[in-house]
Amino acid sequence: MFEKRVLKIKGGSNFRDLGGYQTHDGKKILWGRLFRGSALNNFTNHDLRVLKRRHINTIIDFRSLDESLNDPDIYPETSNDIRLTVLDQDTTYSTITPEEFHRLSHSNGFAYKQMMNTYRRLITDEFSQQAYRQFFDYLLNQDDGAILFHCTKGKDRTGIATALFFLAVGIDKKTIFQDYLLTDTYNHEQTEVELERMVERGEDDDDIDNVKHFLLTDRNYLENAFAAMDEIAGSPQAYLKKYLGLSDEKIQILRNKYLS
Repeated sequence: MFEKRVLKIKGGSNFRDLGGYQTHDGKKILWGRLFRGSALNNFTNHDLRVLKRRHINTIIDFRSLDESLNDPDIYPETSNDIRLTVLDQDTTYSTITPEEFHRLSHSNGFAYKQMMNTYRRLITDEFSQQAYRQFFDYLLNQDDGAILFHCTKGKDRTGIATALFFLAVGIDKKTIFQDYLLTDTYNHEQTEVELERMVERGEDDDDIDNVKHFLLTDRNYLENAFAAMDEIAGSPQAYLKKYLGLSDEKIQILRNKYLS
């Protein structure tokens, strides 16, 4: 299953197929239709061939304008690259430099609080809601080929998009969290390199702890997003309908397109 799920990308990490997960009524997400990932700015020719072989003809970039302009996607000429900014300001600090980080408050727990707030914003902020509505429009209108959606680390903005899609087609909460937490497995090597560099530079423990909270997933982050859905809509399913415009008819279209 691991080999089937993971795309063998050389210029990036955390690229994976969402196929194979089972819904509450026994259906399964089709393989080869939806992929999640991180930034494509370091893609090699090999990686472009991987996307072509997987028939990925739509790429949705959730990053901010600055992120996209500074590190533009590299993608096949056969693919349509769509910028769909989810946060008007990148509060995940996924591309922050050490110098920029030092200008922030680096008291213990700063990053954890920042990420908890960010996951809530991804659910409650009208800007984010509009972006995720458009995301579902692309999913609903995709007839041929596959879609890859991504942010910088493939963790937060992409993690919420994946969770919302899973909710819409009937994947249970336990599986949603398992998939979310897999990001740390697929980003492990990259994360370890970044943390080791901080140790070598003699960064203090509070700084390292804060960076860990920016780089790693945390079950509490996603729980906070679910709590926000309950708070403003009554339930995650009600949230999909009220704030993302996913009527019963649209949900059935999604199930028809992406389940077997």
